[in-house]
Amino acid sequence: MTPFVETTLIAAHEIAAILHDGWRQEFGDHGGIGAGGDRTAGIDTLAENIYIEKLSKFGKIDSEEAGIVGSGEATIVIDPIDGSDNAVSGLPYYGSSIALEVDGKVQEAVVVNLANGDCFYKTRAELMQGKIGSDRFMPVVRREESTIGIFEKAYANPELAMALLRKKQKFRSPGAVALSLAYAHYVSFVIFAGPRRRYDFAAALWMCEGLETIVEEELLIVAKERETALQLHRLAQGE
Repeated sequence: MTPFVETTLIAAHEIAAILHDGWRQEFGDHGGIGAGGDRTAGIDTLAENIYIEKLSKFGKIDSEEAGIVGSGEATIVIDPIDGSDNAVSGLPYYGSSIALEVDGKVQEAVVVNLANGDCFYKTRAELMQGKIGSDRFMPVVRREESTIGIFEKAYANPELAMALLRKKQKFRSPGAVALSLAYAHYVSFVIFAGPRRRYDFAAALWMCEGLETIVEEELLIVAKERETALQLHRLAQGE
């Protein structure tokens, strides 16, 4: 485990401990519009401040809420709370996405599920999974027996959703795309249809290295099998 990954997990553990101590009204209070274009909730600001404090020594921060903070040769791309609407609504599927970029390329990445403690990290040497606050990490292993996929923003793409249903493709739409991509080695597929922001994708998409990936302007398909990815792409094209 590298110093960057270790420090990121320490920060995530601190955030998770605060959230698990009980919900506070200020976590759900909304302020202005963040750098990523969404309204910032108190929970976003809480997490962002902790990550900035812990990670600024590694380079400048580019966060979904605050934008660019600090300086340095490396850039740390942060989505402090991926799935903040879920968090505010009490749905236990939200987390953080953090990527360390050097010369515009991701070198290390961490995605954590703050609700259940799942965490994933990837370096050039390994892709590992474990629990927040634990020293025990194991390599991520594909689950070939998986029977469902994830379709993020399915509500905004009813035609593709119906096409999947007609093909008897089971899917869920949990509402936190970085987390969903981090679980891509487990599920049958992950689809995201819509505009992409680097805060949501920098860390988790890099973790999908080795999987079958189709990337278009407003369509992303990740699957364990090539034929599954191609079939999903054909459905997305209306074929």
